[in-house]
Amino acid sequence: MMKKLLLVMLFALVLAACGTKEMSDDVNNVPGNNTDNVTQGSSKVKEEKITLYKSDENAENTVPFEENFNSDDEELVPFIFSTVNEHDVVLLDYTMENKDKSLVLNLGDDIYTIQGSAGANMFVETLARSYFENLPELQDITFIYKGSDEPILDHMNIGEPYARQDFDM
Repeated sequence: MMKKLLLVMLFALVLAACGTKEMSDDVNNVPGNNTDNVTQGSSKVKEEKITLYKSDENAENTVPFEENFNSDDEELVPFIFSTVNEHDVVLLDYTMENKDKSLVLNLGDDIYTIQGSAGANMFVETLARSYFENLPELQDITFIYKGSDEPILDHMNIGEPYARQDFDM
């Protein structure tokens, strides 16, 4: 009788241990319950590689490069501007208009640091290509100066939109 009781207890212990292991595995495989998956599995953390554009070493063409973007840390529009902008131009603010088809970038005083047609072309093209690449619904980008759409530069359109098709995108 003692052997039978011992055998039943041993069998129950083995089953309990197996059940605990399986239950533990099920709990740990639920997204968000495993401490290893808290940051990667969370729907709030969205880090991704995005393609941006910069000017080549001769400042004649744009070339793509990849950059990590974390949507928890920053909004996409200012992130692209600060990462791509090779001048001292400050982005004062921006607005998305026409159901996110138009982007208006409000630039500060340092817009005068953009030198000549080539400089303006690279400034506009690197930003435009980067925005069009990462905002597929976007159709045009307009640069304004301190809230005004008055043209202030000969070599850059202020107040007039640059269209996606201008960049073959």
